[in-house]
Amino acid sequence: MFLKYECVKLRAIESKDSDLLFNLMNDIEIERMTVDSHFPVSKESQIDFARNYRNTENCVRLMVELENGKTIGMVILSDICHKSKTCCIGFKRYATIQDRMKNDMFYACIALLKYAFDELGMNCVYSTALWYNEKSLKLQERLGFKKEGVLRQRVFKNGKYQDLISCSLLREEFEY
Repeated sequence: MFLKYECVKLRAIESKDSDLLFNLMNDIEIERMTVDSHFPVSKESQIDFARNYRNTENCVRLMVELENGKTIGMVILSDICHKSKTCCIGFKRYATIQDRMKNDMFYACIALLKYAFDELGMNCVYSTALWYNEKSLKLQERLGFKKEGVLRQRVFKNGKYQDLISCSLLREEFEY
C-alpha cells in the first residue's frame, strides 16, 4: 500500500534505499538536528537493514518519494500504542534543493498523519524537537501541532544537555 498526498508517495523501505539510509544515519548535520543519537553505520549494515526491515504494529517507517522520482527522506510513526491511541511522529530529509519539490515534507507529514488518524485510529500524535531546530518546529506548527512544554535538559547533544520542545496534535484538530 502506498500513501499519497499531493506530490508525495510514502512507501515501504526497499533495498534501493540503502544509500539514502546510510546518508541519513551518518550525516553530521542531521545528527546535530535530531533528537536520537546515532553511531556511525556501515554501508553493509544499512544494506542489511533495508533488505530486512519490516514495519510492525508498534513502528512504521516509510520512505518519502516524490512524483519527480526522487526519494528524499523518511517519515516515522513510533511508540504506537493501540490502547491509548497515541504515537510519535518523526521525519528526516537528505536531499539537494534540486531534488526537492515545494512543500514536500509538509505533504509527507500530512500523508502520514492521515494514515495515523484515519487508518490506525490514533487520537493523539506527539513529537519532540530540539529547541534550536527551527525548521522542525515550524513544520510542526504549520501541521497544527500545539506546543505542550519544554522537557528540560533531556538530550545530550553537541557537547551539552539540550531542551526538547514537546508538541502534540489531536485527531479533532487535524484539518486535512
